[in-house]
Parts: sequence; C-alpha cells; structure tokens
Amino acid sequence: MANESSSFSIETAESPSIVPPVLLCILGVAGNAIAVAVVCSAVKSDQWQPFYRFVCGLALTDGLGVMLAVPFAIHRYATDFEYNYSQTVCDYMAVVQMFTIIASAMIVCTMSLERFMAIVFPYVYKSIQKGSRSLVMLVCVWALSAFLSSGHLMAGRHSRLFYPDSWCFVNFVSDNSTDLVFSFLYALTGLFLLITTFVTNVILVVVMIKKKCSKSSSLTADRHGTHIILFLFSVVLLFSICILPILMNMLQHLIGIHESSPSFELLGIEMATANSVIDPWVYIIFRRETFTLIRRAYYTCTCTRMPVYSSEAKQSTDCTQPMNRENGDLNKEEA
Repeated sequence: MANESSSFSIETAESPSIVPPVLLCILGVAGNAIAVAVVCSAVKSDQWQPFYRFVCGLALTDGLGVMLAVPFAIHRYATDFEYNYSQTVCDYMAVVQMFTIIASAMIVCTMSLERFMAIVFPYVYKSIQKGSRSLVMLVCVWALSAFLSSGHLMAGRHSRLFYPDSWCFVNFVSDNSTDLVFSFLYALTGLFLLITTFVTNVILVVVMIKKKCSKSSSLTADRHGTHIILFLFSVVLLFSICILPILMNMLQHLIGIHESSPSFELLGIEMATANSVIDPWVYIIFRRETFTLIRRAYYTCTCTRMPVYSSEAKQSTDCTQPMNRENGDLNKEEA
C-alpha cells in the first residue's frame, strides 16, 4: 500500500458506493470522445479557429484524465476495497488527477482570454497568427500543468492516499515543508485561474450586451458568436462549482483552519472529476449549430400556426426571410 495513506479505516464506516466512479468513467470518456468528434467534423481544415482548437484540447485533457485514472478506483471498489495501490500507482494517479484539474482550468482561462482579445481588441487579435499561436499555448499549458502536478515527486516526495484510499493527491495535510510548498503553489494557481477566468467572462458578457444594444455594432457582436460567450460562461460557472471545494479544502488545511474530513475530501475529488464529465456536454449544447436548429424549429412552428387567411406570398416571405438572414450571417462569419 502507498505510504501515508488515509487514517480513516474503511472497516469503521459504511463503504462508499461504486456507482459514482463508474458513471464518471463512462460519461466522461463517452462525452469527451463525442465532443472531439463533433469539433473535428464540424470545423473545416481551413477554418480551424483557435477557439475550436482549445475546445478539442480541453476535451482531450478531460477525457484522457478520466480514462487513465478512474479505472483504478473502480477496481478498488469492485474488489470491496481489498485491492491496495502501490506507491508507484498512487504517484501515477496523483499526477494524472492533478494534471487534469489544473490543465482544464488553464485551458478554460486561455479560451476566455482569447475571446477577450477577439472582442475587446479585434484589430490586434486579427494581426496575430492564430493557428500556430493556439497550438503553442496548448503545449505551454500542458507543460506547466505537468510541472505543477509532478513537482513534489521531482523534489523527492510522494503522493498521499485519501479516503477511501481510492484516490491520490499531493500531500496537503503533511507537515513537510516541501509538500506544503507544492500544495500552496498548486492551490493558489488554481484559485488565480478561477478568479481570472471569472472576471474575464464577466467583462465579456458586459461588452457583448453593449454591442447587442448598439445598432451600429450588432453585426460585430453576432460575428463573435453569442454561443461562444454562453459556452464560456457556463463552463466557468460549472468549473467554479466543481473545482472550488477541493481548492478551498487544500487552502484551509494548509493555513490550519480546517480539520481532516474524509467524506468532504472524497466529495471534492468527485466534483472535480465531474467537471471533466460535464464540460463536453456544455459545448455540445451551446454549439452554433444547436442554436441554428432551435431557431429553425421556432420559425417552422411559427409558420405552421399562421392564420389561414394570410396570403401565401406573405406567409412565404415571413417564414423564409429570418432563415435567409441567418444563413447569410453564418456565411459571413465563416468567410
């Protein structure tokens, strides 16, 4: 068994259910695989916009993180907690889980900053080579996330098992100065990303509302995609709800104002993993094509309910004009 495992004995409490990790694994892998397939099939190679690169990177990060770590937890649950992790497996799981959480946070923050530049500073944004830049930024995000997730191992420390000895993390309940340094670095980085992303998206929403209210810039606002802003704001909201518990739990332990609560710590890691499951479905719901389908369905229902005394010519004009205008706006956005 891994060193410094949770002191909370499984035998002294009711065993947690296997259902949550199984659902997280199935929905996480399936949802992110669908998101990657949708992005790759919906975006032409010559229109591979930076935002969609980031969405694909986010889905790959979340999907691989769930697929590489959660099966070990499922195996421990399935053996009625008789299977114990070796220290090597515990260190591996800690790196994968920490990497997935912090890399997802960085990618969401990068997506928000990319949209911020596109809307607030459009001329500067258009002058940048966006294709190569987005790939470089993704590589930098993954590299920095890998360092934050494995830094304690490179410093000669080990990861710690947490209740019910089914997940591992940097030892943020340790008295060792090295563990505390890397725990503080990880938690503060996550909190900084959360605050930056939230503030950026609030500004984006305010700017978009102003553009929508201004007739002269309404087309510009449409071109930047309301669906993208809604997607980002939804992801940030879910990210805050899912990631904040484990970050706050770490910080409370580190500054000494919170005693160990095994059940709350388990809930924190499950919520953080759930974020990787929910993200792709948010993208699928808030895609531009989904909004287009809803609008077309609305126009169709409106037209079929028009009074019978309306002239056929007027009915045809009223039904086709909004859809033609919508298709024109989409073509301009793709141009």
